[in-house]
Amino acid sequence: MTDGQITRLLSTDDPRSRAHELLAVISAAGVTDEHIAALEELPDAKEHLAVALALRSVSLRSLTHDGKLVMVERAQVDGCERIATRMLELDPPDELRTFALDLQREVASSREWTWEPRGMPVLVLLIVLCALLVLFGGGLASITMVAVGSAGGAALLYALVIRQRKQRWSQLADEAAPLLSRVGR
Repeated sequence: MTDGQITRLLSTDDPRSRAHELLAVISAAGVTDEHIAALEELPDAKEHLAVALALRSVSLRSLTHDGKLVMVERAQVDGCERIATRMLELDPPDELRTFALDLQREVASSREWTWEPRGMPVLVLLIVLCALLVLFGGGLASITMVAVGSAGGAALLYALVIRQRKQRWSQLADEAAPLLSRVGR
């Protein structure tokens, strides 16, 4: 839908009618940040703006084949966080407040750190071997063995944390990639 078509649809000067019409345009054409900005300019359109923000959160998230909305990119998580915060600032009706609070919980859950178990036992075993190298090097008074064991253990510990620790949205992205029917934008 073009801007000219939107302008023609918004033919009345009554702000409440314009808000209803703009919300209908958003539903038909898809919600964009520009549509939301247009709603923000209208007086007494807080509830309509909250609905538009809710619609934007739906279009922002990705959709699986079974119809579940998921966040699989950092931009989706950040965008949904801004939307939920903005919706709550509007003091919307109970249904929209519940939607915004649920969206906030989903964002918080997506930002939680999780451990990826794949490959972890091998890294832990190598770290233990480096610790044993440090112990034996200390017992033999070998600075070289202690230095090699310490450096190797530190590097492996760093690799363990960097490789195995991910935010939940990133882990979900790896798991859900083949299951997505639509990537949100």
